Amino acid sequence: MRINSIANISFGYNKELNEKVNSKLKNAKGNKELAKTLLDLNNFCNSTEEKLREAEKNKNHNLVSMYSSIFIPLKPIVADQLEYRFPLLNYRKTELEDYKKELGSRKIKDEYHWLQEISETLEFDQLLFGEEEVEVEAAQQPLPANNKIVSDKTTSLTKTSAKDPGANYVEKFVPNEYSPKGFSSLGGMEQVKEVLYDKLIYPIKNPEMAKLDEIEYGKKASRGEMFYGPPGCGKTSVMEALAMEADLPMYKLKISKAGSEYVNKSSVNVQKAFNYVASIAAETGRPVLFVIDEMESMTRKRRGTESGGEDDKLVSTLLQIIEDARGKNVIILGATNCYNILDDAIKSRFEDKIYIGLPDEHTRRAVLKILLNRRTKGRALAANDDELTKVVRLTNGFSNRDLTILTDKAALIARNDNRRDIIADDYIRPVKENLNMKVKEDSYRDNQTRPAIGFSRKA
Repeated sequence: MRINSIANISFGYNKELNEKVNSKLKNAKGNKELAKTLLDLNNFCNSTEEKLREAEKNKNHNLVSMYSSIFIPLKPIVADQLEYRFPLLNYRKTELEDYKKELGSRKIKDEYHWLQEISETLEFDQLLFGEEEVEVEAAQQPLPANNKIVSDKTTSLTKTSAKDPGANYVEKFVPNEYSPKGFSSLGGMEQVKEVLYDKLIYPIKNPEMAKLDEIEYGKKASRGEMFYGPPGCGKTSVMEALAMEADLPMYKLKISKAGSEYVNKSSVNVQKAFNYVASIAAETGRPVLFVIDEMESMTRKRRGTESGGEDDKLVSTLLQIIEDARGKNVIILGATNCYNILDDAIKSRFEDKIYIGLPDEHTRRAVLKILLNRRTKGRALAANDDELTKVVRLTNGFSNRDLTILTDKAALIARNDNRRDIIADDYIRPVKENLNMKVKEDSYRDNQTRPAIGFSRKA
């Protein structure tokens, strides 16, 4: 039975459909040179798929890898062009259904198969071109009893699965003993806390007043916040403290896993991650924080409309995600060490760009108190304002992360000296030995946005 059922399925590209396409291209009017190029591309794509399948049949993994790297990026491009020229043929949709039918009929042992790759890529293209929205509108009308495809698709749009593939591309924030317990765990940064409380926490905890603010003053809850500045200055700590203060779940995009060498694949993965987070918000009825750290690796300035590469597709996907966030009850938190190389459109989508720079004197004092109070041998220094002031001035120009390193080294000096209490002078040697850790802050600031929040310019 199994052999017969598989034998009845026509594996591979739809040959009847492609014969129709090729016939139309051969007899095309207008730009015959373009039609000839597209005909050659389609034939090349199909012949590459045939070689890929033959290599797979022969278990030649090197050839499978080589042909996959050609076929998977090329097929969506050809499909897009054919869909545009011959919309009545439903080329992309028909090919997608054939690939998905084959994928469901074969027992694929590989962890991730090229059939799954091409199916997901074509399906993502279908979403980009708005076909799903048409299906939803059609599904709201009375349907014939035999209209199985539309009804199945509509059901899949509303069904949330515990095995959602988007879960593979996010990591849930699970606090540990070293995580911030809330804003009280952040040293200084008072203006940062004020902005985040007003923009994010207040609307969540006071929904009625937030709605009144929107009606009377047009003040909407934030759909996202961008944190930028030098590494080690507390961007991650601020986001974790925000999650704890607001008592909201937070998921971080796994950039290394979401990225892919295949065209469209990175965009597909990021969209899946967002959809998964949005499904959690829908299930719980509460906002969810979605963190995109190291945004510079995904949203560099686009080279222009003519480039059309994967970077451009990824930026476009992220722009749409940020636009959709508020309606999906998702709050986007972006973070970057390289603000100046981000795409301008991405920057403009965030209402607030919050600079988290080197801590000023007040912030260093607060951070050092927290670090010293975690150690029983450091509490005397934390309580001695005059001695602590010496350390605060000595550590000017160091980041929050640097303060942790310097305190660890100062504590080690005290431990090696008869296990005595930590004193201000214990910081002198570590500071001298680590002057190279200081960064030139001007290269991280964006002087065209509002002044730095929570830090003095002279810090």
